[in-house]
Amino acid sequence: MTANDQSAGAQRLDVPGTIPPGSGAVAKSGTWLDDLLASDHLHVAFQPIVNLNTAEIIGREVLGRIGPGAVDARAHGVNGPAALIEMAHAQGKLLALDHRFRQIGIQTFARAGATGTFFLNIDPRVIDDPAFSAGFTRHVLEEHGVAPTRIVLELTESGAVLDSERLEQVVRHYSDQGFRIALDDVGAGYASLTALLRIRPHFLKIDKSLVRHVANDPMRIHLLRAIAEFGARSGIQVIAEGIEDEQDLAALIACNIEFGQGYFFARPAPELGGLPPHVLETVQRLAQTTDRTKTPVRTIGAIVQSHPAVQQSMPAEEVANLLRHKVSYAGVAVIDVHGRVTGLVSRQRLFAEMAYVQRGGRRIADLMDPHPLRLDVSTSIEVAVRLAGSRDEARAHDPIIVEQAGHYLGQVSVPGLMRALADGPLV
Repeated sequence: MTANDQSAGAQRLDVPGTIPPGSGAVAKSGTWLDDLLASDHLHVAFQPIVNLNTAEIIGREVLGRIGPGAVDARAHGVNGPAALIEMAHAQGKLLALDHRFRQIGIQTFARAGATGTFFLNIDPRVIDDPAFSAGFTRHVLEEHGVAPTRIVLELTESGAVLDSERLEQVVRHYSDQGFRIALDDVGAGYASLTALLRIRPHFLKIDKSLVRHVANDPMRIHLLRAIAEFGARSGIQVIAEGIEDEQDLAALIACNIEFGQGYFFARPAPELGGLPPHVLETVQRLAQTTDRTKTPVRTIGAIVQSHPAVQQSMPAEEVANLLRHKVSYAGVAVIDVHGRVTGLVSRQRLFAEMAYVQRGGRRIADLMDPHPLRLDVSTSIEVAVRLAGSRDEARAHDPIIVEQAGHYLGQVSVPGLMRALADGPLV
């Protein structure tokens, strides 16, 4: 796909027989699937991913859905998104469907002004399409002002594709652009363990077949505890899918599984809401009362430095003076009046910017990076190293902002992080 094709892809899909989405017209040629791709009958739903230790929503999976307006879906053998995906694959239109759902998802949460991390599904089989281009997602994100660091690309297991060297190349390409990678459905098939070693994802999502009824299965408990320890040691964050009741949630917390997703928290919905109060209370109560045999994990809280932050209304020249006096600071965090981080000012980029533009009393908010790497104080050293290394080259040496309960706490420098990884004992 050429650069011009990618640009056009943000407005329409170049699928024979399709029409521009939202036009209300009916294609005179092409298949039912072509018409569906060009219609307003595809949309997305969001399901929260929850920190099982704090009950905080750390991200949302974006799930493709067929709207009620697609009245002929069942007549064509399509009773849900999974069947639609297989139809698209059979007709050679999997890439078009994959792009359409990603485009709709990005447009939806960008239009809502949503913050946080979003997990976008990618069927690995799309890499076999001759029109596949790894620049599509980045282009749509740029069009809507969304940083790639807020996106996790979630690969669903697909046998031979997950075991292919080409997929490794594609994953490296995405990682170099700042995307994080999740491996989905781990435990559901033979390919996932091989893929885990090949891809080295940032997130590992345990299939619901291993999660459901875990509370009554000692063998599963041992396995999940081992997966949690593997994740902690490897810098891979583990998410348990398919959590449906309080008993399984308690068992997962006891196994030290860090994150969870499932109907217990919320069903997929078009709105970007929070957790119901009774769910929030239950997760917090279980996190405080559940007994667990926890392997000690070194966190960035042990090495955080309490560097001062600046208000987003502060003049850029004042921030520059601060950095001139604090020569050891690689950058400074920018916060709002509530102490929440809104960005980061890099020493190098700030001085370079001020050397070529009129100062004119510009606010520092106009010159900051609004998408720095922000991590909770409980993040392990290993995970922090993985995330810091996933940033693009321009941000590779920026300090990491550390937060506690959503508020600014301090910073960790990249050299300090690497020293902690090298000096600390492996647990």
